[in-house]
Amino acid sequence: MIGRIVTMFDWVLNHFIMVILFISLFILTLIGSADAYTISIVAILLCVVGLTEKDILVDPWIFFPLVVYSLIGMISSYIIYGDITQGYSFLHMIFPIVYLLIACIDNRDLLLLKRLCVLWAGIVAAYGIIESVRGAVIRGGGRRLRGLLGGANAMGIFLVLSWFALLDLEQDQEMPSGLRVCFSYIEPILLIALSMTLSMGSFVAMAVGILWYLMERRKQCSKKDTYLFACMMLAKASLCFGVGLLMYLAASWTGVPASSVFILLYAVAVVVCWQEFRCFLNAYPRMSAVIAMCGILAAVVCIVIRPSAIDTFTERLEMMRNGLGYLGRNPLLGVGQYRWRVLNLHDSDKYFNVWYIHNSLLHVGVEMGWIAIGMLLIIVVRFFQKKGKTSKAGFLAFCFHNMIDIAFLFPGLTVFAMMTAADPTGRRKKIKGFIVKMFFSVTAIMFVQEFYSSLFGG
Repeated sequence: MIGRIVTMFDWVLNHFIMVILFISLFILTLIGSADAYTISIVAILLCVVGLTEKDILVDPWIFFPLVVYSLIGMISSYIIYGDITQGYSFLHMIFPIVYLLIACIDNRDLLLLKRLCVLWAGIVAAYGIIESVRGAVIRGGGRRLRGLLGGANAMGIFLVLSWFALLDLEQDQEMPSGLRVCFSYIEPILLIALSMTLSMGSFVAMAVGILWYLMERRKQCSKKDTYLFACMMLAKASLCFGVGLLMYLAASWTGVPASSVFILLYAVAVVVCWQEFRCFLNAYPRMSAVIAMCGILAAVVCIVIRPSAIDTFTERLEMMRNGLGYLGRNPLLGVGQYRWRVLNLHDSDKYFNVWYIHNSLLHVGVEMGWIAIGMLLIIVVRFFQKKGKTSKAGFLAFCFHNMIDIAFLFPGLTVFAMMTAADPTGRRKKIKGFIVKMFFSVTAIMFVQEFYSSLFGG
């Protein structure tokens, strides 16, 4: 027993940075968009770990724009409020910190980190499904799955990112067969939970990611193989979406919420028999196409269940139009973080009663200026320029979702996207150990000050 404990501690020490990154992700996915107290603690922990590192190889076209983005935001906050911490840009300084630490780990640890991310996503999805059914029985009615992330839309894009990360892991030929089987059982859990969020933005983002994924696959496979793979992918999604929608309908539309428990048991059976279902699709590829077509029915059901989604989308377009009106108000530093809501309250346009324009890029431009927009665009363009083994479909889905929602402003979601899309290949430059230590020291001091202010209100 003691020997096993010693071995476990040795393993943790050998993979310390990877373990700390995963623990940080675990915490960040639970705190929402702006918990300064918790984010400060996590950032300080990461900075302390970073101080042990020497030279680090990074892509300067990703790292420096991340830093400049946060610095511009802090300058904007200082000019508007007289305090660099009065805004989300200061908390987003955790992004370059995480990026540097990801750059510190080797390929094997990076792969292990991605596996842990998918495993964590599976746990989050399973908990969300069970809690949703339990809540429906207790409340006497169902609602969209929110899970540990606290919001259906945030949960939706989290599950989309997780599913694409899982697809990437399935392409790893070196994965042990036992582990491959274990991860395959996570797929239906992710898809069932995703359908129960009824997040239309996440569904569309997923569709965009699927198209990109198939285009990437077409470069390596024949048209026939790509077609068969697409049919199998859509067939699996259609089955799981059908199960998830049935569970939601049983909880919300039947008048007997407890009936969702029986659909939950059916969902468990689907997970248990998932390997047999995959074998069936492989053996009868034509059935994959038939089942995939059922996805159209699932899409119709989603529209019927959430007719308000069209109105919501229209309202978001109106919100973006309002934001465009403020984009030129202060092109250099923006109108100030959290100030768009106040300006919208007093303008002649419709008052939307939300803190963020549901277009992350536009919102950043309005409140932080055009330079901040430029930095984010540089990162996105650079990412898609890189040639690596990791598929870019998940990151594209995340980017698309941010054009109609605010996933980027949730640190946990952005960090999750960074970890699952991380690819160490490509041209990188060395940052000297002195600069690395200076960066981690300065950011640690800043977050200590923020932690003190959050704790004592001073």
